[in-house]
Amino acid sequence: MASANSKVAKVTTTEPGAFGSKKNVDSYYKTEVTTLGDGSIKRETFRTDAKGNNGVKVQEVSVKDGKITGNTISSNATAAERRDLNNSKSQLRNSIRTQTKDAGDKVQKNEADAAAGGLTDAGKKNQDVVGGGSGNNANDEGEAGDTSRPSGKPDNIKEKSGTRNDFGNFHYPKDRDPTQDVIKFDMLKYEKRQVEGATFKDRSSLDKRKSIGSVMLPIPGGISDSNSCGWGDDTMDPLKLAAASAALAALGQNDADGGLKGALGDVFSQVKSNNESIKKAIGTTFAAQAVGADANALMSRVGGMVMNPNLELLFQGPSLRPFSFQFKMSPRSKDEAEEILKIIRFFKQGMAPIRDESKLFLRTPHTFRIKYIQMGRDTDKSKFLNEFKECALTGCSIAYTPEGNYAPYRDGAMSSYQMTLQFKELTPIYNDDYDKKGSSSGPLPAAIGF
Repeated sequence: MASANSKVAKVTTTEPGAFGSKKNVDSYYKTEVTTLGDGSIKRETFRTDAKGNNGVKVQEVSVKDGKITGNTISSNATAAERRDLNNSKSQLRNSIRTQTKDAGDKVQKNEADAAAGGLTDAGKKNQDVVGGGSGNNANDEGEAGDTSRPSGKPDNIKEKSGTRNDFGNFHYPKDRDPTQDVIKFDMLKYEKRQVEGATFKDRSSLDKRKSIGSVMLPIPGGISDSNSCGWGDDTMDPLKLAAASAALAALGQNDADGGLKGALGDVFSQVKSNNESIKKAIGTTFAAQAVGADANALMSRVGGMVMNPNLELLFQGPSLRPFSFQFKMSPRSKDEAEEILKIIRFFKQGMAPIRDESKLFLRTPHTFRIKYIQMGRDTDKSKFLNEFKECALTGCSIAYTPEGNYAPYRDGAMSSYQMTLQFKELTPIYNDDYDKKGSSSGPLPAAIGF
């Protein structure tokens, strides 16, 4: 194990000032890179003084085998630092990438570390990823631009030329208050679930996929969720129950005690104790079948009774949750108008089916990872709002004149756009999803979860 520190770098961040104003603040940072005995690498970034002293940790990231295994933004980080650490294009993130390479190169030159294996090719990949890169030197974007082939995509099927798989990162408004809570949409390449035994693996195993683009917007009003489950009426009268039990018995699938076999035994007991009633019921049933009438209707008409239907509400299956969001975006500058156009294009193109080169097949559109981000708190995961599973964008509608009047700016940009997005989760919510670590003991956590 060996470690090294980078040089100190000055980074300018935008902090909120008095009465809603903003101010530029110069801060200094240094990064320490540590290679560990198991082949992983750890990066710690500190805010320091101009000489690199009095360090306060703002972030720690660990990587093994080219994959991020830990990413913690310290509670010591300011709201502006949290914002910039989550923005792959920020000055702070760019500085960290440079510092990580600087410190990593020092580790590589360290003779003691070289004796322990140094930075192998895998180690260099880890170093690139821990600094915010992709690990393949083809794209140094930490959160966007995943050009890897989805696991379910056949090697011999090529996407049609012009298919976009790198969308970039956008936000509205352009001068967003760094302390304002946002909703973030990360676009992902779709991957099918793998078969596991007689069922499919959970999609949570695909949660670590890298985003191929993102959009951050203010959290709109009227947000809600609605969980539901499929239940339905079902009936099974004694004759059907007896017939089902006899059929299962013939197949050797009756349990020895109780169950359907026990129910069949109860039917025979009832035949003995209610001989006349049963005879009438069986006779009426055969008569109804002979004339094509409903047995219960005929039994009610002739005998003033019906067979007990044993009506019960039974579980029929899970349901998928839909979500709808509406955003109104009014550009206040040429740059912001162009950002809005890119955001609308992001969702419209991302939800579109993907043609293969031969145009014979259509591939699944990209999917989305959604989360509420609460700025300026110890964690961006709020226990007061719901979480989302991976979603498909099923509808995107744009109102170009939401005010009811066509009133473009001089350059042709609309004065307002209203965007409505409709999502649906790819998989249902299960009981164990609320305790992802598999622990159901102890008091119920004070958190909404899904």
